[in-house]
Amino acid sequence: MNSATSIQDRLKGAKRCVGKAGAVPKLWFIDLDDTLFEASGGMLHAIHLRMNDFISKRLGLDWEAAGRLRTAYWAQYGSTFLGMWKRHRVDPREFLPATHDFDFLPFIHVEGDPKADLKGLPGRKVVLTNGPRNYADAVLAGLGMSDYFDEVITSSDMRLFGEWRPKPNAAMLRAVCTRFCVRPNEAVLVDDTLANLKCAKGVGLKTVWCTGYRRRNGKLSHRIDPLYVDASVVHIRELERCFQPCARLPQTGQPRRFLKRTV
Repeated sequence: MNSATSIQDRLKGAKRCVGKAGAVPKLWFIDLDDTLFEASGGMLHAIHLRMNDFISKRLGLDWEAAGRLRTAYWAQYGSTFLGMWKRHRVDPREFLPATHDFDFLPFIHVEGDPKADLKGLPGRKVVLTNGPRNYADAVLAGLGMSDYFDEVITSSDMRLFGEWRPKPNAAMLRAVCTRFCVRPNEAVLVDDTLANLKCAKGVGLKTVWCTGYRRRNGKLSHRIDPLYVDASVVHIRELERCFQPCARLPQTGQPRRFLKRTV
């Protein structure tokens, strides 16, 4: 069976096999925004406003132009801060703290209990986020998960050979697999961003596309799983069955409705 199946097939309850029987990942790299919690519901907007303000002041642009540049750099480089570094030599250690310096707690929304949802996953679990350290630590504290993960890798840590290498970057992914003493095919990336998953698949990682939070906020650009996506889930609670030898997803005729909880 093709490991990349469409959303329509899953909603019909189609069986699918992902990877080889028993090929359960030893290491889970789990994204933060719109994967572990709902960032599209307000958090990202608050950050983007601050990025627009920084870019406008630093480059002498009006707000509209600053917003377009922010979006263009995210699309081209996978992160705005990398575009600002490559094109304008703005140090990420200045840009990221300046744009992530506010009270995050009112913007942390989540469905369910992430700790319980991930409890059944075998292997080590590592947060891999393009957000800075202060942001990741504050969000995880707000979720009650400060000490939950084996490690938290943030953009503040993503320097390799003197260059900033946030997601999507193949060299960085190979380096973090080596750091945890696993081969790429023994690890999986769970992420809401397709560019990150495409890069990970090229390196040899298994890939899971987490779509629920982005779909709910109208931020989902694709409806069909690309070939480089091994599995897709609406919510992280579904991860446990992604790499079973053969799993049947529940049959439903309607997209699931989220019950929103504010931390």
